[in-house]
Amino acid sequence: MWAYITIIGRPNVGKSSLFNALTRHKIAIISDIENTTRDIVEYDCYDPEAHMSYTIADSGGLVIGKEESILVDVRQRVEDAVEHSDVILFVVEYDRITELDETIARLLRRSGKPVILIGNKADNSARALEWQALLAFWFWDVVMTSPIQTRGLDALRSRIAEELTWLGFLPSDPPEDRDDILKLAIIGRPNVGKSSIVNAISGTTRSIVKDLPGTTRDSIDTMIPWEWQEICLIDTAGIRRSGKIGSANIEQWSVLRAERAIDRADVVAVVIDAVEGITHQDLHITGRAIEAKKGIILVVNKWDRVLDKPGVDRESILDRYMKYMGQQFDFLSYAPVVFTQAIDGKKIDRILEHAVAIDLERKKRIKTWVFNQFLSQIVYEHAPTGNRKSHKPKIYYGSQVDVAPPRFVISVNNASHFHFSYVRYIENKIRAIFGFEGTPIEIELRSRKSIYKDENRFGNADNDTPNKKITPPKWSTRKPRK
Repeated sequence: MWAYITIIGRPNVGKSSLFNALTRHKIAIISDIENTTRDIVEYDCYDPEAHMSYTIADSGGLVIGKEESILVDVRQRVEDAVEHSDVILFVVEYDRITELDETIARLLRRSGKPVILIGNKADNSARALEWQALLAFWFWDVVMTSPIQTRGLDALRSRIAEELTWLGFLPSDPPEDRDDILKLAIIGRPNVGKSSIVNAISGTTRSIVKDLPGTTRDSIDTMIPWEWQEICLIDTAGIRRSGKIGSANIEQWSVLRAERAIDRADVVAVVIDAVEGITHQDLHITGRAIEAKKGIILVVNKWDRVLDKPGVDRESILDRYMKYMGQQFDFLSYAPVVFTQAIDGKKIDRILEHAVAIDLERKKRIKTWVFNQFLSQIVYEHAPTGNRKSHKPKIYYGSQVDVAPPRFVISVNNASHFHFSYVRYIENKIRAIFGFEGTPIEIELRSRKSIYKDENRFGNADNDTPNKKITPPKWSTRKPRK
């Protein structure tokens, strides 16, 4: 069993910087603005020097006495993290002890958990020697650190390993590379219910849920067991148009993290507000997932609010909404649609069922001989359509050359002779026969080169540079001398 370590401290003492330095990854958003971090962000670490594995968690800044709804949720989340932590890293500024620091210290002493006190922002060796003032907290384990200068990080890792060994945690092997885990990203506009869906699926309140846009800022990974496998859920910040978020601010960084989450996901669930309907931003977000060649699920959330509207015909509203979805997402007819009520947890499991099925479809491979028989059949049913000024288009053979996403290469006489609608016809037939639900398909028409039309067909045996066109020698017509 892995140890669980939580970083605790008041706002703006450098917790997220320390978290990124210990994990060696830029995971948490770093800003001088207080309460940038709101959720619990976790990462599984391995210390090769001590052969120790543990989970380290970054928490939001702890504020005592303020009753703002967001700060209350942050405080409750931090208290829950402290409750099931094995070791706590209490971060303060090396040269500035506040009343809030002393209040947090009293809470940690009452918890009975092992605490390592960290004097952060000690950016040079002279500052690192000023640790005696921190003994006023009555924590004898003091480590001076500076994530910017990478000072004290090795000493902190060593101290963590010693504490875990004393608690009975044994050395372990490095964690296995788990690239086989299905990664499902929950994406969408702000305030469409992404975090509510993640919490309903995982059964925990990993993400803060508020009826306010921009509540989630970090991309949060949550591992959940599902049937015979594990699924990594990625909750992301709401994606807005770049013109709406400005530059060099927290929301811009959150959106960049969300776009990176799309890139590393296998399947994305695009969440749509059922009441507000499909907006241009929903289409933009879906297009971003298509560009990344990811499997796609369309999730229509807050469906209960639609059903509760006065005068709504419950028997026909679903068919009417599906027709509306088909008109708006006419380019995405292969994606499944799930209608959910995240608050009540209804139809949430359908998202996971589709995600697993789509992941299998993305990795499916069609045998070459089967695909060529398929090509012969569809060409017999509908001969290739050519352009007006082109020769007759012809298909020779084809094969699937890659998976995730599926990619097919078809050899033809000249790719420019084919009308674009015929490529669409091939894709529709592939989906009708072989499936590939929820995943984009790449089809490449590759022209066959003719050696008789290649002017540079004569190569040089001594180098790879093609020779110029060879002209035959002119033979002399003079008669031989007698």
